[in-house]
Amino acid sequence: MLLLLLMPAQVRAQPVQVMGHGPAELPADRCGEPARKSGNGSHQVTLSLPGLAPVAQDILAHHGIRATWSGSGQQLRLELHLDDVQNLRLPEGSASTLYLPRSSGRDVMRDRRSRLPQLWSLDDATVVAADMAYDIRLPGTGATGVAPVLQTDLSQLPDYRPVKLYGDMFSGFAAVALERVPGSGSAPHRIYAIAGTHVFEHRDFRSWASGLTFGRAQFTSTAALEMIRDAASYARDMRGGGEVVLTGQSQGGLVAQGVGYMLQAYLDASPAMHHLVQVVSWGGTGAQEVIQRMIAEARSTGGRGISLDLERHWAASAAGYGDAAAVWSVLLRQWRGIRPGDEAASIRSTASRMRVLGYFFEIDLFARAGTFLGMAMAFPTELILPGGCDLTVLETLIGTDGGTFGVRLESHFLKGYRRAVSRGATAVARPAMPAKWPWVTELLPATELLGMAWLKTLYLDGPAATPENWQRCLAAERWLTRENRFCAEPFWPGCMPDPDEARWCLIRDSAGPQRSQETAAQADRGDATREQN
Repeated sequence: MLLLLLMPAQVRAQPVQVMGHGPAELPADRCGEPARKSGNGSHQVTLSLPGLAPVAQDILAHHGIRATWSGSGQQLRLELHLDDVQNLRLPEGSASTLYLPRSSGRDVMRDRRSRLPQLWSLDDATVVAADMAYDIRLPGTGATGVAPVLQTDLSQLPDYRPVKLYGDMFSGFAAVALERVPGSGSAPHRIYAIAGTHVFEHRDFRSWASGLTFGRAQFTSTAALEMIRDAASYARDMRGGGEVVLTGQSQGGLVAQGVGYMLQAYLDASPAMHHLVQVVSWGGTGAQEVIQRMIAEARSTGGRGISLDLERHWAASAAGYGDAAAVWSVLLRQWRGIRPGDEAASIRSTASRMRVLGYFFEIDLFARAGTFLGMAMAFPTELILPGGCDLTVLETLIGTDGGTFGVRLESHFLKGYRRAVSRGATAVARPAMPAKWPWVTELLPATELLGMAWLKTLYLDGPAATPENWQRCLAAERWLTRENRFCAEPFWPGCMPDPDEARWCLIRDSAGPQRSQETAAQADRGDATREQN
C-alpha cells in the first residue's frame, strides 16, 4: 500500500551549524578481487532518443557522456551509450502514463522570467541540495531549545554556502537555505532544500506522521511559515536578493510544492516587485488536493489543522511564533478572496506565476498520487541502472538487489536520481502526465486525522513533558495537563511534573498579552464581516 511507503515540533529557525562526517561504509565491494573473478553481470546500454531540445547537447557535453548525434534543424536524434551497467531486469511502467511532445517542456528548461541562463545546471544542483537536506539533525523529541545541526559534506555544492537552518519540533520539518556564492558566475539565488521522510538513518517518526497528512503538517508548520517570510524578503530585495528555489525529494518534494505555493500567494498579497520563485521536485507526489483541503479548512476555521491547545501554548512560549502568525494572517486574507468552487483554478493560477518542475521515473509509484502543480518530466528508466561498482539502496540494506522491486525502490530514492542526473538525465527527460491512483487522495481526510493525532501524541510525550517546558508552564497564569484541565497553582492535583512519569503541560494563559494565530484569525474574521457590512 502506497501510504505505508509514504510513512517510511517547535524549534526556532537557527543560524547554521555544520558538522562534517565521513562517507558511509558499504557492506560489500563489488569491485573487489572476488567480484572481478566471478563477474558482476555488467553490460552496455544504448538509448535512442529522438526530437531532443537544443539544450540537450550542452548538458551531455557538460557531463562527458558518450553520445552519437544526428538530425538537422530543431530535431535532434541521440544515441546515448552507458558502459559497465548492471544487467538488472527493469520493471514495467504504466500504460496510462501519457507522454507529451518534447516542445511542451521547452519553456521550463528556458524560462524567460528567470535571470539564470542555464536552468538545467540549477536543476542538477537541486538534486544534490535535496540529498543534503536529509543530513539536518533535529533534536530528539526529548529535548527542547537545541538548534538543528547540518552534518554533511559541503564540497558537494562548492558554489553554494548554507545560510540558515529551519526545524520544527512538532512536525519534523527540516530545511536548509543554500545561497549561491557571489562571483561564481551565476545570478544571485537561494535554494531552500527540504528533507523528506527519514526512513533508514536517524529515523524520525515525526516525518512519518507528517507523511500521513501528505506533508500538510510540515508546510503549515511554524518553521515553514518563518521560512516563507525569509524567502519572501530575499525575493523582494531587487538589489541584494535573488530568485528563490524550493526543492526536495519524496515527501520533501511534496512539501516544497506546498511551501512554494504559499510563498507565491504571500508575495501576491503585495504589489512590490519580486524575483522568480521556482519549485524543483524529485520523485514527489502532487500537492494540489492537500492544498485545496488546507485552504478550505483555513477559510472555515482560520486555523491550520492543529488543536487550539497547542496553538495557545506556542503563542505564549515559542520564539518566532508571532512572525509566523503574521504570515498566516496574510495568507488567510488571500484565501478568503477566492470564490467558492474556484479553489483548484486559483491554485493553478498561482502556480503559473512560478517555475514548477518535477522530475520522476515512470516506474516510481509515488508519482501516481496527487495532482502535480507544474510540469512533470520523466527520465528514461534505463538511467536508473547502477554501474558495475555501485550498490542499490536495497543491496546496502539487506545484501541483495531485490529484483524488479529493488529497481523500483531505486527509482524513488535520491541515490537513483543523483545517478541519473550524473548521466545527463535532465537533457533527455520527456514531458509527461504520470498515471494516477485517485484512491490515494480519497483516503486523505482519514489519514490526516491519524497523522495529526500521532504528531500530537509525539509532542505531548516529548517536548511538552520536558523540564524546560514545565518551567514555562509554572511561570504562566494558567496551564493544563492530562490530569487537570485548569491549573493556576502548582500544588493543585496533577499541576506539577511527576518524577515517575512523563507528564506534559501546555500553557493556557500567559502572563503577558500575546497575539496567537487563533486570535489573529478571529480578528481577520471580524474585519471581513465589517467589510461585508
